[in-house]
Amino acid sequence: MLTTDPDFKKAIYDSLCACLAIDPSSAEAARLICEAYNDPENPPHPPRTTNRIYWSVTPDPGISEAYPAYNVRDAGQGSHRPAAQEVLSCTLLVVCYGSACEENARRIRSFLYMDGKDCPRAILRKAGIYPVPRPPRPVFLPEEDGSLWRRRTDISIPLRILDDQISPLRRNSISVTPAVIIYKTT
Repeated sequence: MLTTDPDFKKAIYDSLCACLAIDPSSAEAARLICEAYNDPENPPHPPRTTNRIYWSVTPDPGISEAYPAYNVRDAGQGSHRPAAQEVLSCTLLVVCYGSACEENARRIRSFLYMDGKDCPRAILRKAGIYPVPRPPRPVFLPEEDGSLWRRRTDISIPLRILDDQISPLRRNSISVTPAVIIYKTT
């Protein structure tokens, strides 16, 4: 699955770091931004005052468009491999916790569409990920934590992901085009 690809995950992580203006290799980024947990029975419980951002990408079933692309070529090999490009529709769910949860969600929503060198949108586009403009506003949802309340803000961002499927089968191509010269004599 495309969403389990390490390069895909790194692109999402790097773009979220760029939105918040922090270095992706820093300890601060590793503490702040995490991939969402997969076990709903045993979720992590960071302290209520700790800022934490969880993210996950979920595919929208049945919403995709496939485009055939038959001219994928191995350079110098004289062969073609059939290929298809598919545009997958997914949703990036970002859940922010802590005292700065609303600010972090607003920054992600606002800065994810900034384009230019090392900007979030350029990082995503390089990985074949395209956020759909004008996502809904972040939603503040306080969450019960024992007898206290934890601050939480959610934001859902629709994504379009370009997925290239290349067949392992090769088709021979014409390496030299035959030429026929026709003379017209009068």
